[in-house]
Amino acid sequence: MGVTVQAHVSRDRWAAWGGTVAADMLEWYRRELGALVEQTAAKDGEVVWDKLMAMAADAPAGARGVMFLPHFSGATCPQVDGSSRGAFVGLANTVTQGDLLRAMVEGLNFQFLDIITALESGLKTNVERIVGVGGGTRNRFWMQNKADVVGRAIEVPAVEEATPHGAAILAGIGAGLYKDEQDAYHRVYRAGTTYEPDQNATAMYQARFAVYRQLYPALRDVHRQLES
Repeated sequence: MGVTVQAHVSRDRWAAWGGTVAADMLEWYRRELGALVEQTAAKDGEVVWDKLMAMAADAPAGARGVMFLPHFSGATCPQVDGSSRGAFVGLANTVTQGDLLRAMVEGLNFQFLDIITALESGLKTNVERIVGVGGGTRNRFWMQNKADVVGRAIEVPAVEEATPHGAAILAGIGAGLYKDEQDAYHRVYRAGTTYEPDQNATAMYQARFAVYRQLYPALRDVHRQLES
């Protein structure tokens, strides 16, 4: 299923994870399809991603029937297929630029749900909490949509840079400032924002998730033929 299992930095624990290169796909959109928006943002002294994500947020949920398969760099988890490629499905002459970007965000969030489902199935466990860190958490639309798609709350702690923050915690444990990982967590954790799913949106996305899971098998052979 493309799930990586490795020793965790916390003692006597394992980490299991699956991932995708979300930023690479969204940057492709900005570079190839968002040039006019970027020019306008620069002229107005605004951040281009603020304008682009506002367009996606204004598009209707479900992106007017467009779905996105986020396999720009092949399929990694829960499918493992280097020949798979990305795709927009359901295009029509009524689809807008904002619809395409919303379809990408929704597709990435469908893949996130697919990864969670794979982890729970493969490890025979339930994901108890979802905690988000990193640059993507600064976008409220993306995080709310992720909560809506997954149907579970997503916690975003009040931390600017999670990687150096974690390194500092480990150094503090090593220096004796904290008794262990649990002690450090309770002493440094700062609650931030929790995104609660909209149940009506979640019901709609559950139906569309069943369609999303058909995209890869439907296009698998097509992409292999195009590769050759």
